[in-house]
Amino acid sequence: MRTGSVRHNARLASSATDLERAVDFLRRADEGASTAVRGFEHGIALFHDGLPRVWDRNFLLVTKEPGAAGGALLERTADELQGGAGLTHRKVIFQDEGVGERHSPALGERGWELRRLAIMVYRGGAPARAAAEASEVDREALDPATRELIRSEPWGGDAETVRQLAGADLPLAQALGERCFAFVTEGRVVSMCRLYSDGRIAQVEDVSTLPAHRSRGHARAVVARAALEAAATHELVILTAIDGHWVRDWYARLGFEEVGRRWEATKPG
Repeated sequence: MRTGSVRHNARLASSATDLERAVDFLRRADEGASTAVRGFEHGIALFHDGLPRVWDRNFLLVTKEPGAAGGALLERTADELQGGAGLTHRKVIFQDEGVGERHSPALGERGWELRRLAIMVYRGGAPARAAAEASEVDREALDPATRELIRSEPWGGDAETVRQLAGADLPLAQALGERCFAFVTEGRVVSMCRLYSDGRIAQVEDVSTLPAHRSRGHARAVVARAALEAAATHELVILTAIDGHWVRDWYARLGFEEVGRRWEATKPG
């Protein structure tokens, strides 16, 4: 019975599209990184009670069509669930691209900030020569650069915000495997990314470079190293990138192909 179940699951995985597998991975990762998951009529609300200021760990995932009252209904639901949990921000992610296209504009009209993300899959071709310039490092090695980047943002002046955002990867690292890659100059990390994995699917995430070191090919080296390392041992390697932004085309030059999109809507506290 157990062997048959394993074979059945393997057939399901092989028959699913890359987009379906990527969306499923993202959902499982977010659920695993949550301290609480609450269902509502059109999806699930995810929370992390130790990181209330990290929007990516506290949001509503819309998995079903909310109908004609979509925007107003989702705003009321966010107020009820997120407000009831003491959160000051509001965030909604639409799992299905079509649902997001239909209902995110209504949230935009209500003052929410909209963002469309491209879901991209690695198809091969990352430059090995560039990858050789990056190194695999432990998580602690990224901490100084991570905190410096957070402090450079308009919302990064508060010590508690810096602390929470700097530790935002830990729940994912605990739910999945995490590897860290960096470009190191004079013993200092100046560009970096993280690679999360469930053993079959890997996600390149948190790609960033310190402002003074940008436009030098450092991020190219870091992402190429992560992609090549992941592709060697995984069935699928994914990432999400801001759609319509130059960064999507930048990832395409490193071997990533867009397979779908997802919409996010946020309302700051």
